[in-house]
Amino acid sequence: MTGIGIDTLRAWERRHGAVTPVRDERGRMYTDADVARLRLLRHAVEQGHSIGRLAGLTDTDLHRLAEPAGTIAAPVTDPVRPASLDTGALSAALDTYDTAGLDQEIARLAAVLRPLDLLRDVLMPALVQVGDDWRRGPAGIAQEHLMSSTVRHILGSFLRLYAQPDARVRLLFATPSGDRHEIGTLGAAMLAASSGLGVAYLGPDLPAREIVESVQLAGAQVLVLGLTTASAGKARERELRAIVRDLPRDVELWAGGRGAERHAGIIGPRGLVLPGYDAYQQELVRLGGRVR
Repeated sequence: MTGIGIDTLRAWERRHGAVTPVRDERGRMYTDADVARLRLLRHAVEQGHSIGRLAGLTDTDLHRLAEPAGTIAAPVTDPVRPASLDTGALSAALDTYDTAGLDQEIARLAAVLRPLDLLRDVLMPALVQVGDDWRRGPAGIAQEHLMSSTVRHILGSFLRLYAQPDARVRLLFATPSGDRHEIGTLGAAMLAASSGLGVAYLGPDLPAREIVESVQLAGAQVLVLGLTTASAGKARERELRAIVRDLPRDVELWAGGRGAERHAGIIGPRGLVLPGYDAYQQELVRLGGRVR
């Protein structure tokens, strides 16, 4: 009736309280409302939502989640941002170079957090912390590389999971020549995909001409540039001016990262300089994205 395997159904009931069937001498009895709710839950999970977050939603919220991307201009629900998160297991796994433990802990957190919260409150702070520890001495460069590769892999997996090939709105993501740090931009691409928007992710260190040509070939309505390098060199300025000049007028330009504010004078007259992921997600909602 629901399309959910018996083992999965029992796990949803025991661990998450997704439904509470009545019991009699014959065993569990599911009402029509229970069956309808389980179908909604199955559909939402198939769309990439985690059961850990879905179980606490009302049936009305689940119905809204089932609507096609782009039909809602605001979040279904605005869960309270976690006041504190226990990331001790994540740090312990990193300290002992436990790659399986890192993957498992991030997967655990991903099951209970929205994509935005996972990125903003867990993954990016963890990367900043291990980078700071490396520069100060407590951590080695190997740990910084391990954390970076793990986060890159996780975000790439989520990006593929949330992919919406038939989405009406499409965004293209890249960093310009000389900017080799891609994780923040990859995270932004993951958030766009998780909100039901189409994504073309090119990666880091691309010349202006290639970026502009790719926007046109991909049929993107928005170009999102990651600018993680705060230094302002003439080569960087030339690249950005070329993008601003050659980008089609009907394509929006968004820029984020530490270097975006530094180059606001070049980008600002043509596009948006976004100060963080929260402002970025507001723009996704404006385009018709849904907040998970």
